[in-house]
Amino acid sequence: MKIVTFNLRCAWDGDGINSFPHRAGSILNKIKKESPEVICFQEGIEKNVAFLRNALPEYHIVFNQRNNDYRGEGIATALKKDSVELLGLDSFWLSPTPQIPGTRFEEQSVCPRICQCILLRHANGKMFRVYNTHLDHKGEQARVLGIQAVLQRMQADLEILDVPFFLMGDFNATPDEETIRICSESTSPVVKELTEPITLTFHNYGRITENYKIDYIYADAATAQLPIAVAPWDDATDGIYLSDHYPLQIELSF
Repeated sequence: MKIVTFNLRCAWDGDGINSFPHRAGSILNKIKKESPEVICFQEGIEKNVAFLRNALPEYHIVFNQRNNDYRGEGIATALKKDSVELLGLDSFWLSPTPQIPGTRFEEQSVCPRICQCILLRHANGKMFRVYNTHLDHKGEQARVLGIQAVLQRMQADLEILDVPFFLMGDFNATPDEETIRICSESTSPVVKELTEPITLTFHNYGRITENYKIDYIYADAATAQLPIAVAPWDDATDGIYLSDHYPLQIELSF
């Protein structure tokens, strides 16, 4: 099974040769080549998600937007129809009131942040959960509060139905920050990073070449013991990249 976290970069036409319409073909080619079962996108907007839905009929794409009117930027997860079955979907705001649309922590930027929680059944019959999130880009305290809210939700879900899980997304935090320490030291639940060998994810269209990792994939302790191959999607052609982040892929026998 292949699982990918992929920050799409929400700007449609403001990045010159790396504007989304110029990257779109390469994105589709990469997805079709790798054929992952699950792709967790961040920075989804109506235009790029509509494009992906139209161009990838083999995937069911669930899209949750973050504003109080359920519009604006959001998170999307693509599920390969012949490989995984959608059993349950919930999205919640990273805030003291997670079920109230558009809410956020007082310490946060003006951008609300959300998390998708998705319960899936693999074609082999095994159930698992995927958590797709995008933490605040402005302040570390907001990221700390956000990841704590996600971990609390994950623990509550485990107490209802104990199945393997994957947590991933753009955390906007480098490995030396408190947000990542909280993940490393979490005991409720225990989460293990699967993408530790990767040291660069945000590259700003090739302008950054080392030591800027802010995207991660975690799993439960038992899943983390399985043989897992990790690879960035670092494709680039004539200066055109898939995004300003390198998507991260894990592959495992699940």
